[in-house]
Amino acid sequence: MELLLRQLCLTSHVGTKDVLFGGQMLAWADIAASIWCMKIVKSDNMITKRMSDIDFLAPVRVGDMVEFYGESYKVGRTSVTVHIVVHIYDPRTAVTSEAFRYTTVMVNIDRNLRPKAIEHAIQGTEFPAPTPA
Repeated sequence: MELLLRQLCLTSHVGTKDVLFGGQMLAWADIAASIWCMKIVKSDNMITKRMSDIDFLAPVRVGDMVEFYGESYKVGRTSVTVHIVVHIYDPRTAVTSEAFRYTTVMVNIDRNLRPKAIEHAIQGTEFPAPTPA
């Protein structure tokens, strides 16, 4: 798996129960997926089409680090489907747990916001995430 993004949960990110807002988690998740898709297709014209299979497994609390990892991806003609795994790292206890997994589809667009063919990636094949060097 490739580390895509790491965020620190601050007091401004939590609700009345001192747990990270789900919407904040999804916003970070969208950024992580966007970063990975831009690297895969070598384009900054990717937008979110769909997020699915979201299941929050563990709460995130103030002081926890939230880490987003790319697990696998599939490149289509105009889109990339990516599978992301999110871990929580508690620096106070050095415990890592899984927060959630999700699948998202990002679409390559032209300047008129219409789907555009992906030119710089191998299409039609599913790949595991690259292993960090």
